[in-house]
Amino acid sequence: MSTEKAPSSEWYKHAFRFDYLRVYPHRNDEEARRQIDFLMRTIDCPAPQDVFDLGCGDGRHAVELANRGYRVTGLDLSEELLARARSRNEELDLGIHFVRGDMREIPYEKAFDLLVNFFTSFGYFDRDEENALVLTAVSRALRPGGQFLMDYLNREYVIHTLVPHDRKMLGQTKVEQTRWITGDPDNPGDHVRINKRVTLEDEQGTRTYDESVRMYTLDELHAMLTEAGLSVSQTFGDFDGRSIAEDTPRVILIGKK
Repeated sequence: MSTEKAPSSEWYKHAFRFDYLRVYPHRNDEEARRQIDFLMRTIDCPAPQDVFDLGCGDGRHAVELANRGYRVTGLDLSEELLARARSRNEELDLGIHFVRGDMREIPYEKAFDLLVNFFTSFGYFDRDEENALVLTAVSRALRPGGQFLMDYLNREYVIHTLVPHDRKMLGQTKVEQTRWITGDPDNPGDHVRINKRVTLEDEQGTRTYDESVRMYTLDELHAMLTEAGLSVSQTFGDFDGRSIAEDTPRVILIGKK
């Protein structure tokens, strides 16, 4: 059992700043292109249609979708990442609409043909009821027959590949990461979370950020989506199209309202 102090229940209000892009440099435009290529192969939603990028961050997926002819709206809570997204949009003149907001309260109803949710932008909240509100908001934002993609962590993979601690250099920045699981994965129904504490040190000083994500099972996700009026039609374990297994890092769910 870890002795680390539990992350704040509102960790997500502080974690997604410019340092976030330093910690995840591999989450870049090239990865976004590959993931949107996968999306295009697995859904029937030809452009131009209305697409919503939930948890859009700095806009890398939104930009790729707009480049392919879609009308794109992105929502995120982070002012810093949205500022970068808006700057990219202005530079490329893509007409993307970026909105700051809470994913539990998507300010649209029956407005989109497709909604995408990449890189585990789900499970942030302490209470399952709050995470369920996100899916209810997704359902409300989609038009009847609208499709969705959720790119979520694979709980079994995370448990079996967990690296409790590592250090690395990213340019001139020293990055130290500590990871731990709370809850009992072997106890059905237990509230299981993966937690991470990231400390960066460089000429700007020392900063620490926390992350904490609820680790739902595939069955739990199916049940929550069904309750929200969403049905799953395809599942994948990575963006190469493999089936979900203990050795695949993702749970990718594709379905519709």
